Amino acid sequence: MLASKFMLEIDQKSSQDLIKDAQSHLRRTLHVPASLKAWGSKKGLPLFLANGFEYRQTELFGHTILLVIPKSEDAKNPTGLSKQLGAIQRHFEGILVLVMDHLTAYQRSRLIEESAAFIVPGNQLFIPQLAMDLREHFRRRRDFSEDQLSPASQALFLRHLNLRDVENARPSDLAEILRYSAMSIGRAFEELEASELAHVETRGRSKHIQFSETPRDLFEAATSRLRSPVKALHWFRAPSLRKDLYGSPLPEYLLIDGESALSERSAMSKPRILRYAAGPKDWKRIQSGEFGKEVEQNDEPNFAINVWWYDPDIVLGAREVDALSLYLQFRDNPDERLEAAAEQLLKEFAW
Repeated sequence: MLASKFMLEIDQKSSQDLIKDAQSHLRRTLHVPASLKAWGSKKGLPLFLANGFEYRQTELFGHTILLVIPKSEDAKNPTGLSKQLGAIQRHFEGILVLVMDHLTAYQRSRLIEESAAFIVPGNQLFIPQLAMDLREHFRRRRDFSEDQLSPASQALFLRHLNLRDVENARPSDLAEILRYSAMSIGRAFEELEASELAHVETRGRSKHIQFSETPRDLFEAATSRLRSPVKALHWFRAPSLRKDLYGSPLPEYLLIDGESALSERSAMSKPRILRYAAGPKDWKRIQSGEFGKEVEQNDEPNFAINVWWYDPDIVLGAREVDALSLYLQFRDNPDERLEAAAEQLLKEFAW
């Protein structure tokens, strides 16, 4: 039986559409006729079970299979779905297979953990009783790193966690905001879907990204694949620049970053040398010599610049580094003070 806390969300597709899609998926992936017929024992079910689901029976490799499709109008808030499926199973001696248009990563993992069979037409067929786990999206996953999200994918993902303003957006909608090409953002959509962090819905010729889980659950699911936004650290000496409140030269348009930003959000004391964040475009400008001479850390620098994988201001859309990117810089820091301050940022984040 499924865990009692398991929750499912029903997509827009009707149960009749899902029946056709499931039949096509079985025929295409298993190369079997998969002829579906009505389930005669449905009449023996309690009324709420008989009316709450569509049922179709078939045969797969000598086993009797019952496809169970929740009706969208009756299952929008299915808090008791696990009990309902358990009750259905008591009336059927074969293998019960849940059919859904889409499952979140959390929902899928709970189903697999409970050894519950399911089909997501066009995406996955999981029937552990028949030793079947066929996932079409794995073909796309080969194109992406299994270790870390790409910079574009991480920037888009963190923007969603911070602002919740990319839901249902198209790549072209986000190109100017994220400062990546629509093609790069489209690839980020695919990578997030392959990583089971998002769902991409095709409407006509347009692709729209959707996030079905809560920001906290998404962050926990992605944490092992999120990188520090900082790819390099450089030190500079430029005594001709004006001084700011820290007593250090101030590159006016750069965001305060690293230990300097962390000290502003915690009880930590300010570091002696102010640190800034620079994205790819800003770093090219800095390399032109506008801010002075790059030096070694022990050669009396005035300030330091963290070079980011992506532009630091696109995540929060404001003149400050976002808390999650700052946390990712220090989450495994050998300095326990920095690590503790970063953990506090995560606790105080507005999930």
